[in-house]
Amino acid sequence: MDTITQRRKSSPNGAGHYQVTDPYPYRVTVLIDGQEVAASVDALILKEVGTSLYDPVIYVPRKDVNLDLLQPVEDYSTHCPIKGDASYWDFASGDVSIDKAAWSYDDPLPYSDAIARHLAFDQRHATIKISPR
Repeated sequence: MDTITQRRKSSPNGAGHYQVTDPYPYRVTVLIDGQEVAASVDALILKEVGTSLYDPVIYVPRKDVNLDLLQPVEDYSTHCPIKGDASYWDFASGDVSIDKAAWSYDDPLPYSDAIARHLAFDQRHATIKISPR
């Protein structure tokens, strides 16, 4: 059985909503307002299919994120039936503040455990640069 068929059959939300997460084979650098917020050769790429086909999302290990530029958002989260509860992070540097610039699944559902302790960034505000390792 191929990986996609396995992921579809094991999805907690049914075969019509599933995701596949793989190691991303490139170096990833994340910039917000021109500042480097993250740099990693250990990023993951999550591809999700549900009621529509979602854009792939790059998840960066927390160890590779400059958390001095991010502040946890208190009392706000969202829920995904296949990933679990997401917490959010605001970007703050100097006079620049961007609400909910990043999110993470600190305790994802077992189905999505690969993204635990990783952050993803809102590409409306973040530039993700890809380069060879």
